[in-house]
Amino acid sequence: MNPRLPRAVAIFLAGLALTSLPLAVAGDGNGDWPQFRGPGGLGLGATDARPPVVFGPSTNVAWRIEVPAGNSSPIVRGTRIFLTAFAEGKLLTLAIDRGTGREIWRREVVPQKVEEVHQSLGNPASATPVTDGERVYVHFGSVGVLAYDIDGKELWRRPMALTQTEYGASSSPVLAGGNVIQLIDQDGGSHLVALDRRTGAVAWRVERPEMRRGFGTPIVWDHDGASDLVVPGTVWLKGLDPRTGSERWRVSGLARITCTSPVVGDGMLFTASWTTGGDHTAEHITMPPFDEFLAAHDADKDGKFSYDELPPGPMKQRFKHMDGNRSGFIERTEWESMADIFARVENQAFAVKPDAKGELSDAGVLWRFKKGLPYVGSPLYYRGRFYMVKNGGMLTCLDPLTGKPVYQEERLGAVGDHYASLVAADGRIYVTSQRGVVTVVKAGDTFEVLARNDLGEVAQASPAPLGDTLLVRTAGHLPAFRQTPAR
Repeated sequence: MNPRLPRAVAIFLAGLALTSLPLAVAGDGNGDWPQFRGPGGLGLGATDARPPVVFGPSTNVAWRIEVPAGNSSPIVRGTRIFLTAFAEGKLLTLAIDRGTGREIWRREVVPQKVEEVHQSLGNPASATPVTDGERVYVHFGSVGVLAYDIDGKELWRRPMALTQTEYGASSSPVLAGGNVIQLIDQDGGSHLVALDRRTGAVAWRVERPEMRRGFGTPIVWDHDGASDLVVPGTVWLKGLDPRTGSERWRVSGLARITCTSPVVGDGMLFTASWTTGGDHTAEHITMPPFDEFLAAHDADKDGKFSYDELPPGPMKQRFKHMDGNRSGFIERTEWESMADIFARVENQAFAVKPDAKGELSDAGVLWRFKKGLPYVGSPLYYRGRFYMVKNGGMLTCLDPLTGKPVYQEERLGAVGDHYASLVAADGRIYVTSQRGVVTVVKAGDTFEVLARNDLGEVAQASPAPLGDTLLVRTAGHLPAFRQTPAR
């Protein structure tokens, strides 16, 4: 573990680095939303944001446009919205006028092969773009990372191998210093790569062989005089030096497959993750020793398992997940790696605080909580409370210092899965169901639903609260909702 720089030196270097970057990296109070979940990746609207509470296809609509399909969320810088999509075999990046919804430009990339995605819910355009005010960076699991200038000129392209998961890629790029950071946790060959913003050259790359498939997005956390690149993954939440990728600290307690992103607040780091088989109940998945299972099921005695050799059950269901090298067989190392993961994981939320050196470890964990956990939608820290939404439409609010529930698994009245992440603005929390119902809940210690807004379409992208406007991408549209002045 690398020693930290003295606080004064670290602050000086951080400030020097920032002076060389556009001022558009973070929200400027006018409602910019430059990356996945907005400034800092925290899901928080600006302090002066006042998005509407009640809205729908014909209510408080400033404008509404058709957009090609995609699961990425809209980002905003100044007068422009940026979005990715997929249509007719083409990967698209769009720039849209924030005031009118008019499409300003559209750029297409035709992949040689489209990555595998979930047959009903997935989309090859699932990673949210990021912008520094001069360029827009996008990631497609079928192509790699591309950079465009604000007017749509392609500046560089960093090709990458096809993502190896049956659900496709969805970790969004983030910015740290002069680099674009892209997390690629997959069934085999997991890694984290930093690309120079101006050229696309590889600044550093960290292999992550112990990470077996993941979809969360890192965040950059400035604390204790330095910056940490906080990266979720299988079992471990890690803090890396964003300049080099070297590991500074790690905390255990994440799910086998982590779809959520961490958040920070009041000097603490929070996360929550859940995946099937990770609860320590009767449904907890365990794997027998390789040799024992081999003796019972290796029909051709070649020392490995084909798909047909596995009996019905959890191992057969996860064949692709375990076959990391895509050989068509599960070999000893793959089996034992996955067995170790199943033995270690336990679904939970937790809060952790840095020690005197600004480093984190299991010793600094303040609490762990194992109910009401989210599967895909990232949690939220807002106004001194920690919020999570569980599939089925249940909201939990925890005291961030103790982990004790303020309220637990309160029903939102919007059933079904919740894949969009929580966002907040103006004392309200916006909770979006996959069926397209956005429930607006009052922030605070008493559970109170202020409105349920049915958008009439599937919604998997996370909303963006911008000033007096709320953007909510649906299966076929991008509407801008704004309170209509009373007459």
